[in-house]
Amino acid sequence: MPANNIHGRRRTLALLGAIAAAAATPLRADDRAPLTATPGDAEGPFYPRRLPGDVDADLTRVAGRAGTAKGTVLYLSGRVLAVDGRPLPQARVELWQCDALGRYHHVDGDPGELDPDFQGYGVAIADGAGRYAFKTIRPVRYGGRPPHLHFKLSQASARPLTTQLYPRGESAERSTGFGLSGRDARSRLEFVMTPAADREAGALAATYDFVLAQR
Repeated sequence: MPANNIHGRRRTLALLGAIAAAAATPLRADDRAPLTATPGDAEGPFYPRRLPGDVDADLTRVAGRAGTAKGTVLYLSGRVLAVDGRPLPQARVELWQCDALGRYHHVDGDPGELDPDFQGYGVAIADGAGRYAFKTIRPVRYGGRPPHLHFKLSQASARPLTTQLYPRGESAERSTGFGLSGRDARSRLEFVMTPAADREAGALAATYDFVLAQR
C-alpha cells in the first residue's frame, strides 16, 4: 500500500477514535446547554386550606375507602431538573386538581357534590435521579377553565415554582384573571397523553420534566 494511503488511513482512524471517545465521555453539568426554567402560572383559589390525611402520590384512592376515583386514570411522571440539567433529588412536588365532577376538595365553603373516592391533593418526593410519579385522573373542564393540573414545587437549592399543566391542545384560556399570557409560554406547560393499557385498562400516561431556576 502506498505510504500516503497508509498515513491517510491512520489519520482517519485517529479521527474516528477521537469522535468515539468524545461521544462516550459524559458531559459535565457546566458543559450542557442551559435549560429554560418552567414558566410559572396562577395558583388559583383552590390550593387546599386543609390538607387531607392521605397525601400520597396516588390520588385515585383514599385511605380507608374501598372505591376508586371517577374519571380516566392518568399516570404522570417525569423529572425535576436544574437549569444546568442536573437532577434535583428530594424536590417536593405537590399536585392538586378538581375531581371528575369539577369540584376541588379541602377548600373553604360549600363546593357542592364531591367524588368521595378522589384524594384531590397529593405529594411526590423526587428520588436521587430527580424522578417523580403520580397516579391521578385526566383533568376535566369546569366553568370556563380548560382542563389543568396545579403544581407547587420546592427544593433546597432551587427557587420555588407554582404552575399549571394542560393537556396538549387544550390550554386556551376561556376566562379572565387566570393563566399565563403568551402562546409560546403556555405551550411549554402542555403534556401529551398516550394510552397506557399495559398498566391499566383505559388508562393514559404522560411525562413532563420540570426545570427549576437556581436560588
